[in-house]
Amino acid sequence: MESTPSGKVADELEELMLEASRVFSDYVRSSRDTKAPVIPRIDELDLTIPEKDGIGTAGIWDDIQTICGAATNTWSERFLYKLYASPTPIGVVGEALVGLLNNNAHVFQASPIGALIEDRVGRQLAELARFPVGTAAGLTFPGGSYSNMHALMVARNRRFPELKRSGFTGAMARGEWRRPMIFTSAHAHYSIEKAAVAAGIGLDNVVSVPTDADGQMDSHALRMLVERALADGGAPFFVNATAGTTVLGAFDPIDEIAAVCADHGLWLHVDGSWGGPLALFSSDDRFGGYRIDRADSLTVNPHKLMGVPLQCSFLLMRDGLAPMREALGLGASYLFHGGSPNVLDDVGDATMGCGRRPDAIKLWLAWRYYGTEYFRRRVANARRLALDFADMVSTRPPTALGHWRLAAAPQSTCVCFWFVPSQLGAHPTPQPSWGDATRLLCTRLNYLGHVLVDYATVDLPAGSLPTFFRLPLNSPHVTKETLASVLCAIEQTAKALLDEDPRCFDADKS
Repeated sequence: MESTPSGKVADELEELMLEASRVFSDYVRSSRDTKAPVIPRIDELDLTIPEKDGIGTAGIWDDIQTICGAATNTWSERFLYKLYASPTPIGVVGEALVGLLNNNAHVFQASPIGALIEDRVGRQLAELARFPVGTAAGLTFPGGSYSNMHALMVARNRRFPELKRSGFTGAMARGEWRRPMIFTSAHAHYSIEKAAVAAGIGLDNVVSVPTDADGQMDSHALRMLVERALADGGAPFFVNATAGTTVLGAFDPIDEIAAVCADHGLWLHVDGSWGGPLALFSSDDRFGGYRIDRADSLTVNPHKLMGVPLQCSFLLMRDGLAPMREALGLGASYLFHGGSPNVLDDVGDATMGCGRRPDAIKLWLAWRYYGTEYFRRRVANARRLALDFADMVSTRPPTALGHWRLAAAPQSTCVCFWFVPSQLGAHPTPQPSWGDATRLLCTRLNYLGHVLVDYATVDLPAGSLPTFFRLPLNSPHVTKETLASVLCAIEQTAKALLDEDPRCFDADKS
């Protein structure tokens, strides 16, 4: 293959980017239309790979427009499905910039500007968390699951340093070995259990701590379970508290949990993948007074409540990156050349991987572009919408079709509720048939494609709640009118189902 002159490469890029600007902006414009589907119907696609010459510019834009037309429409305010939403426009530019640079943030000289930005943004986030200025630092990872896993691995190797070299079999062979155990809320994200599997801890050594009626970890139960584990010969070393649980959006009581950790020398990690920005940017005492500074580490995902493009996750370390390097570093000489006159040390050796995208650039650009006040307004708007929507649900008048019930008061920005068809009666307590109706309604509603919502269930001290609708509020494009239209869509879907089968919601229908 002959080399391509540099001028021609630049000209080709310019041609592609000019057309991309038109195609992408047209896509966003059409996606924001109130009639645009959230879930498009996917027709037969040509996904073949050319054996010889490619299709070039003559055909690639048809492919790109086909992909856009077949993709889930996160730009719609009726995308109320998961914990993320559409990116900001500057976020799209940031994503393109990261691809343009194609830098690898594992060693300083491979991405000096990426390293400097990551260091600055990590310290800024740590400062907002009220971690010690001058020591705290942060690194990006491809998603909150990986941030949580790294926190667990660092805590494991700090508590059991012998594992880094000899592993569990070597440590057990020397005797005097106690089972490493971790503790997390019954409502925590499954990534904590996944991390325990990856770290060799095993699911049997993940202790699920019950919650209170609001879905917050029961700190008294935590203390009892830790002390029981110690009495039984276990070795508790890690507690995960959640700031914004995936379903109810609950914030675990960090002060009480931190007291347990301090009494027993346990690492305290806060998974703030979802709710972390509320604790960092909110002026509401409910969140702004949340004492993340008592934790050893914190995960926060700017690609959720902050609108940065997927993926952008930060792991913030109270005591800086030194514990990560000590726990995970191998000092591979072909990568990490100690003594190089770099402004910053290489960070790749503080992680379990090698290649790293400089994703901090995306957050830094958004922060520079919008300023801190934008994020304060954004999280405040999400919280206000959640409260307004909960009020809309609880005060919406019943109709001949059915009535509305909140499953729980919104703890942060998730609203959980039922539409109870009239056939199921007016019971004072939730019934299993409500869950069946929710699943039926949600499946049909999403199939129609105009709205995309989700459902969930949780266990509480009084028992398991039947499956309910769960709407996370995030996008600044969502309005009260949007949410009212979702309630109307659910009622219309119930009517359509009843027109097809008057017994579709009957509790005793086989």
